[in-house]
Amino acid sequence: METLTYAARTDKGPVRPENQDAVLADPPVFLVADGIGGQAGGGLASSAIVEEFRALAGRQLDVDTVSAAVRAAHQRVVALHADTPGAGSTLCAVVAVRVEEEDQWMVLNVGDSRCYLVHGEVDGAAGEGDAEPRVVTQVTVDHSLVQELIDAGVLDPADAELMPLRNVITRAMGSEQESEADVRLLPIVPGQRLMLCTDGLVNAVPMAEIEDVLIGRAETESACQTLLDLALGYGARDNVSVVVVDVQDGR
Repeated sequence: METLTYAARTDKGPVRPENQDAVLADPPVFLVADGIGGQAGGGLASSAIVEEFRALAGRQLDVDTVSAAVRAAHQRVVALHADTPGAGSTLCAVVAVRVEEEDQWMVLNVGDSRCYLVHGEVDGAAGEGDAEPRVVTQVTVDHSLVQELIDAGVLDPADAELMPLRNVITRAMGSEQESEADVRLLPIVPGQRLMLCTDGLVNAVPMAEIEDVLIGRAETESACQTLLDLALGYGARDNVSVVVVDVQDGR
């Protein structure tokens, strides 16, 4: 298994009275959750998800074990409904799992929190003319009204940030209607950088600036703090959470 370096930040932002986001960065599990359903319910829901996944930290995991944790986290949030109706949360996680004797990232998401992957050579890491340019790719697809309109060809992606209902999500942990996680498997490759974030980051900071930070040479702690500072500097109207993970060659 390659060596991982990582950092996590979360902040209530300059507008919201409290932080309903929750983060976890404890190998092999990295996670962000954005609570919904009111101040009390949202915070309880995101915290319940983190606590369920915290039990996976420090273990060698497989897909079935992580899938069971998703189901258990969903049931924990559902159980909150008796005291806090409407409690729910997004979930976006990357978990290192063993698949057929190979280490892979299991990427899963429910709602509109996101995972981005940076791949290609770091500037100066390969010979001239041989370096693959660093590229930032959004791995997850939002479960949101805006994304459904984009998929239907009704809304141009360039106009999405102007959509009044861009914060409406169509899938959430704890929802009786729809809570199934999308799951993807990615090879774990030295040189990768992954970034998890809640929508408080991407709704505040232009994507070009986020990409500049992720592609840059800053270590995970610095990159994570810079992204948070950018969101706060832009006056983020929501809680902001960021996790950055780098894969290094452990040999």
